[in-house]
Amino acid sequence: MNKRNLGHWAILMSVIVVIVGVVSWMHVIDANDKKQVAISNQHHAEKTKDAITRYALKSQQDRENKVTQYDRKNLGEKNPIFAAKLTKDLRAKKFVGSAIVVKNNHVVYQRAFGWANVKKQHKNKVTSQFLINSVQKSLTGALVMQAVEKGQIKLSDHLSKYYHIKHSSHVTIRQMLNMEGGISGKLLPGTVLTEPAVYKYASQQAIIKKKQINHFHYQPISYVLLAGILHKVTHQSYYQAFYQDIVTPLDLNHTGFNQIRKITPHMTLGYGGMEPGQYKEPHAPLKMTTAVQVATGNVIMSTGDAFQAERAVIQGTTLDNPAGAQVLHEVGQTRHYTGGLYHLENIGYYSHGMGDDYESTVAMSKDGKTGVIFLSNNFVKKAMFPRWSTEQLAIQTFKDINEVKAVK
Repeated sequence: MNKRNLGHWAILMSVIVVIVGVVSWMHVIDANDKKQVAISNQHHAEKTKDAITRYALKSQQDRENKVTQYDRKNLGEKNPIFAAKLTKDLRAKKFVGSAIVVKNNHVVYQRAFGWANVKKQHKNKVTSQFLINSVQKSLTGALVMQAVEKGQIKLSDHLSKYYHIKHSSHVTIRQMLNMEGGISGKLLPGTVLTEPAVYKYASQQAIIKKKQINHFHYQPISYVLLAGILHKVTHQSYYQAFYQDIVTPLDLNHTGFNQIRKITPHMTLGYGGMEPGQYKEPHAPLKMTTAVQVATGNVIMSTGDAFQAERAVIQGTTLDNPAGAQVLHEVGQTRHYTGGLYHLENIGYYSHGMGDDYESTVAMSKDGKTGVIFLSNNFVKKAMFPRWSTEQLAIQTFKDINEVKAVK
């Protein structure tokens, strides 16, 4: 090999060494970046969890912590025909979870099915807690109405008063509550966000389409922005307000947030699979997903607590003036969705949520005294909806008991 060829080989080897060095250096940088993101995620998650834990402990100290009919199993001995049929229908759906039926403020059926945690051999109980997903929005609606009542905000306020989003001057808080603000936007951050960061992120992701304003368009981001507005005007954490203004006064002893699921005594684990009862793919929601779902899908509840909370929302008992609930839900008007609840014909309201292997359905009468609630920890929308969904069963069960004087 001549000197000229040797020179070429030397240059080539030098280039290869440099490239290998750069690639190795980039891998080191990438690894360090990932490490820093992981550290940041853990820090933000712990910060929020610690705050929620403080609010939960304060609420526990302030509550009466009474055991009521909503905390006890009720197999329907006083209404055996109804109970037998509902149990048969739920088993036909291979239902895994907890179900409650209330008629005129009296529990006529409350029963749990399947496992809360197979590995730990914990069965579901009537006090088991489930992720309620979108059912949470009605509770957020009640918090918004409390702020309206205190004069901190107005339903006629425009979104532009609080967030500078293109076309936000055309959208009111009322429209946001009714999902008619034309707002859309994906909530998929790559990291765990703190509560204030969630609101900033949501305002950056939000897109308003003027043609969709005044038309129903369901998008969770609307309620995250509503929580952000509450944060601005109350100078209070959503989590703190939730415990202070909903959990404590209603004495809800089986309610919390997904961030503290590990220290929640009766928390369930979600399961996947192709149909309920297989208990495949045990799954806990990701921390970054939980963090970004402020006000729209990170509350955990038992069926009994969910009934009491929804009753309070409809009756307005969390407000100084209960009539505010009629304003929130535009009672007497033909509406599709108001304040976090769908209008169920002219007989009541309903709400439905799916996500992270949980399904929740709530159907309530107009006076809040009668209702059906099914909460499941073994449901995957992609694989199980609609065949194994209990949404329509809950609604039909509600219609059946709502139209009779007594359940038999």
